[in-house]
Amino acid sequence: MKNVDDWYERQRILGKAIQIGKDDVTGKSILLLDDLIQSGATLRRAAEVLLNDGKAKTIYALVLTRTR
Repeated sequence: MKNVDDWYERQRILGKAIQIGKDDVTGKSILLLDDLIQSGATLRRAAEVLLNDGKAKTIYALVLTRTR
């Protein structure tokens, strides 16, 4: 996603790529890990899906990036 600059295109791609899986997350607290954050669109989409479709209780996000 780091090479997709257009916000609307990023949303379209993420809408197709990130969808609820078969595991039950209802009522669970979930930690999302990412190695890079630019706009936050990927984490936002994952959190929305888990909260709205998966009925997760809480979402936490952690981003770790090492720079040179």
